[in-house]
Amino acid sequence: MSLLSFWKKYEQDTVPQRILERLEHTPDRLCARVHSGNTTHSISYRRLAEGAAPYAVACAKAKLSAGDRVVVMQEQGPDLLYAFFGAIFAGAVPAILAPPSPRQDPSHFWRGHREVMERIRAQLLFTTPKLKIDLQSILADHDIVAVTPEDLPSTSKLPTPDTHSQDVAFLQHSSGTTGTKKGVMISHAALLHQVDAYATRLCLDEKDHMVSWLPLYHDMGLIACCLLPILRGVPVTMISPFEWTMRPSSLLDLIERTKATLVWQPNFAFQHLINCVRPDDNWDLSSVRAFIDCSERCRPETLDQFASKFAPMGLKKGALQTCYAMAETVFAVTQSEPGIAPRTETIDAQALIDDGVARPTLDVHAATKSVLSCGTPIDDLSVLIMDDEGNRLPDRRIGEICVSGPCLARGYDRQPEKSCLVFREGWYHTRDLGYLSNGELFVTGRVDDLLILNGRNHYAHDLEFALRDTSGIIPGRVIALSEYRSDLGSDALIVLAETRESDPAALQKIKKNIRDRMLDETGLIPAAIHLFPPMWLIKSTSGKISREATNEKFRSPALEDELT
Repeated sequence: MSLLSFWKKYEQDTVPQRILERLEHTPDRLCARVHSGNTTHSISYRRLAEGAAPYAVACAKAKLSAGDRVVVMQEQGPDLLYAFFGAIFAGAVPAILAPPSPRQDPSHFWRGHREVMERIRAQLLFTTPKLKIDLQSILADHDIVAVTPEDLPSTSKLPTPDTHSQDVAFLQHSSGTTGTKKGVMISHAALLHQVDAYATRLCLDEKDHMVSWLPLYHDMGLIACCLLPILRGVPVTMISPFEWTMRPSSLLDLIERTKATLVWQPNFAFQHLINCVRPDDNWDLSSVRAFIDCSERCRPETLDQFASKFAPMGLKKGALQTCYAMAETVFAVTQSEPGIAPRTETIDAQALIDDGVARPTLDVHAATKSVLSCGTPIDDLSVLIMDDEGNRLPDRRIGEICVSGPCLARGYDRQPEKSCLVFREGWYHTRDLGYLSNGELFVTGRVDDLLILNGRNHYAHDLEFALRDTSGIIPGRVIALSEYRSDLGSDALIVLAETRESDPAALQKIKKNIRDRMLDETGLIPAAIHLFPPMWLIKSTSGKISREATNEKFRSPALEDELT
């Protein structure tokens, strides 16, 4: 009995089944092209299976049982794909973790990874020779066997899998922006429902071609730009996140060269491309039908600037799309309508802060806030807005965004208390704030980022955005916090920012710039402004400022000597 016949007999829809179907019908079709260093690897479905087989056999030789955890920590390249799929074919549960980055604080990075290793209790680590050496202390502490590509058995035959649709397929670790990384348990059934529902919303077909620079340890990179195309037969071309960081325009080169039709990236990357591209640069971007803004709050002004900048290069405004997504729902919750620019609402900022109502206004004298639609829910997902007591709120009332449907994760791996807090009665409580209007979702902020200053609510990311181009601070390297002041009897605004300046007079000038900009944009005056050298603020693996870790570092007794 062939492997595919085995799956058809038991009618189990799983990741191995989908790959085996592709292997039977289109074995030589390109599924992924991966740029690694100066080498380009073209991977067909046949090559994917052959590359995954040694990793699957390595799991069997390590005597892993179904559901045992395997950590995959490799640079972006073909072996990362082979290790991930090989573990799944073996019935193990892979967890892709980020390799070390020169842009992250090493002590914070390894502390976070040690916590993850302790929790998931992996027995096997697929990694590189260099990382194997770097990880020796963690491996010894947790009895983990490290396997590099050089250690793999010589085989190209996949073992017969024993996997069921409700089994956990993999762990998707959160970036740690709001605390310790959590391992989100994604079942085969939830993953495949997401893949099919999202493909339907995007009108995806095999004529499409995706390109991506996103890391596979992040849900947008792994789901939207890897599993979605591979499982649906759409070719994808990947470059390293580090290559994009060094030369952002490499993404535009890739789009032109491959005639790509779909691209995903977070809002900051749109802004980065706007800033990096010179007036005399030119690419043909006419092939792109969906350039999707996701993973962090989508800003209308960013997409407007992006549309203006790249329209002369053939980019259609209707190609700029938005998506609301998270690992706890595998990926996409809502998606804007393909081919139509998402709607922007201008709402009364005072009503938003004071009354929790998204009231549209045309008053040119009123303080306003522009909010971009994230579209409507994908098939079979439901979105509600709830108040603190769990009551459903009507349209235009601000509350917590809650999601229900077959894409929901099984919870957080070995963290039942945290799972119970947010997965309740069939709903995932996202901790994001927003409102619904005519079925469309608008995201306004996050519960955990709400600062109460002078008795009024303020979104931390709005305050940080107000300082986005303040002279003297490193772009994107600023955070707004609150701190109780006994002399005021309430919380006061504290701003932390990074700068490359060290001259005392220049630092005082930067503080004045921050104070003036904050007052002009928000009406608030920071009670304190602290400036730090580059890389002082702690970044998560997704590249965002880790609010909780940075706040903890700022409150530490050892900080006093560092304050400027």
